[in-house]
Amino acid sequence: MTYPQNPQGQPQQPQSGPFPGQQYPASQPTPAQPYPGAPQQPFAPPAAGQPYPAYPGGPGMYQQKPNGATAIIAGILAIIGGIFAIISVIVAVVAISAIHVTVWQLYASIVVNAVLVGLLFFGGIGLFLHKPAARLCTIIGCGLVIVYTVLSGILAGVMTAGYSGSARLLGAGIGGALIGLIPPIATLVLAIVKPTADWVNYRPDAPAQGGYPAPQGW
Repeated sequence: MTYPQNPQGQPQQPQSGPFPGQQYPASQPTPAQPYPGAPQQPFAPPAAGQPYPAYPGGPGMYQQKPNGATAIIAGILAIIGGIFAIISVIVAVVAISAIHVTVWQLYASIVVNAVLVGLLFFGGIGLFLHKPAARLCTIIGCGLVIVYTVLSGILAGVMTAGYSGSARLLGAGIGGALIGLIPPIATLVLAIVKPTADWVNYRPDAPAQGGYPAPQGW
């Protein structure tokens, strides 16, 4: 059997594989197959001029910063309460040094207000910095102020009972105590509410549940 010859007079060898111009079967693109259970929904691109819809969650989604109005107001009131506690300590120390008499109420005032200075200052500043412990300290400090003010009013009424004009003094003391209770009660309510709890538990660099951690810069 002879093969046809090319123009140079040499016989041509038979070609193996597909004919020229044809692609191998392996080179044909394979359409993407959806994973089992995926919804069969065709992709519809948005109309001209319309942005693509945002991806509704998933990895890389971060917490939305909560409203910190209640926490900031509570922090400011707590710091003001701490300033008044410092003033009360100074007044009690001056009174003890002036009268040279042991009055247990003054010593109790120094101890209570010294504790309040630590609780309210740490609580007020920590609320600005998203510290959960600061919220707890603010709540404890405000509760201590309320209890101490009520007990002081009751003891003052008992000690002045039977004296001339004691009813007038007791009424003035109760009125002053009620006015003085407004700031700690307001601070306590603002520290307890849920927006303040969300504020102190917020972490700017923490991803939402199920997300990946924040990318690190080079």
